[in-house]
Amino acid sequence: MKRGHMLLLCGALVFSGCYTKKTTQEEGTPENTPAQVQTPTQKITPGPKETSPTTAPSKVDVDLYLEVSNGMKGFMPPPAAEKEPTVFQRQLNKLISEVQDGIYVDDKRYYLAGENGQGKPVLDSVSYNTLKNTITSGIKADVRGTPLPDMLQAALSNSLDRNAVSVIVSDFIHGPDPNNPGQFLSLDSDIRSSLKQAEHENLVVAVLGNASPFFGTYYPAVKKPAVKRTLNGEEVPFYIWVIGKQQEVQTVINKVLRNLPAQQAYFGFAYPSVTYSAILKSNTFRPAGVVYCTSRTAEVCTSVNLMPEKEEPVEFTIGLNLSDFPASLQNANFLKQNLKLAVTGGKASLGTVIAATEDVKATPSLAQYTHFVRVKVPQLTANTGSITLQLPQVLPTWVSQWSTANDNNPAGAPKKTYQLNNIIEGVQALYRDKSENVFSVTMKFNKENK
Repeated sequence: MKRGHMLLLCGALVFSGCYTKKTTQEEGTPENTPAQVQTPTQKITPGPKETSPTTAPSKVDVDLYLEVSNGMKGFMPPPAAEKEPTVFQRQLNKLISEVQDGIYVDDKRYYLAGENGQGKPVLDSVSYNTLKNTITSGIKADVRGTPLPDMLQAALSNSLDRNAVSVIVSDFIHGPDPNNPGQFLSLDSDIRSSLKQAEHENLVVAVLGNASPFFGTYYPAVKKPAVKRTLNGEEVPFYIWVIGKQQEVQTVINKVLRNLPAQQAYFGFAYPSVTYSAILKSNTFRPAGVVYCTSRTAEVCTSVNLMPEKEEPVEFTIGLNLSDFPASLQNANFLKQNLKLAVTGGKASLGTVIAATEDVKATPSLAQYTHFVRVKVPQLTANTGSITLQLPQVLPTWVSQWSTANDNNPAGAPKKTYQLNNIIEGVQALYRDKSENVFSVTMKFNKENK
């Protein structure tokens, strides 16, 4: 995907801290034989793990891909006693340690992603120690990165063969084939094409963005006025993409990655069975006006009787269990900004949206709910109707904030990635025919007459 000096890779790329294929055994662990897009020695893999639609499996198989190229070197400067590791080095060290030694990953494989002398993507299968040494000691060889869509397609195809979750780490700066500059204009559709297997296999995509001090030569996608620049600690974005079955991606996000950056985006995620109920008997969320559960004996109330009056509108709270959702989708401010109401037979509006406090969690009747949404109903226009609470699939605002049409000067415009909005638009296109909502719950109502 990059932009740096183009050198032939001698057929393979060597890694003593650098990107190379080894012909000898390393620390007792044999390396797999590389190919153009390398496929590890075939083994019989079990079928998909059985899980409910919203329950993440306890363990997953992971393929972790680290892009190694001239443009990635600045994230991984050589170590010295007086130097602090970069944000990139700290985060990647924690990530690969959790993949290697944690309890949530079953089988795991590591790859260094680059390009060979024929311009083809190479996924070089390496040991954990080689990957760790790369992160801590840097990339020594001159390595050209493969164009972004090609790398994504190669990684996804490789992981699908073994039913594993793809975890791809890169700066995601698009450097197309020098002989095909038109790729700059088709980035969104090229990304869509590269990930078409994800659409066909019903996979989801999580994108996590972070920024790290960068030391060394930076190769922008836009080559004017400078083909390259030397940076000395300016922040440059990098990204971790996680692609796989929704339940397995959730395990990677919540259990393996854990401390996620604020910049998160999720594509294809959907939750068809969110637990919800009107909360009508709690002093913490006391209703106002005339409202009671249609069923006097139901523990979970999804139908209410209402009698709003001109001087006394009805207000009540709906409890939601969003515990399976990614962290950013559980953020109360995000929900407040993006939740929508669809009402038939009346008028209603949203009030407060709060996450459960420790005191609320300690109350048995409320413990199963993570969030509480206040609904105000001033008027009914029919004897029966419904109030539907929806969370639409929305693009987080950080994507446009981190996107730029000119990445030539990261010192002047930090935390910007060339055409990130178009890259993400290509991902969004995979899910155009799926649900427009992350979730939707409906509260039925009956008009109560005096």
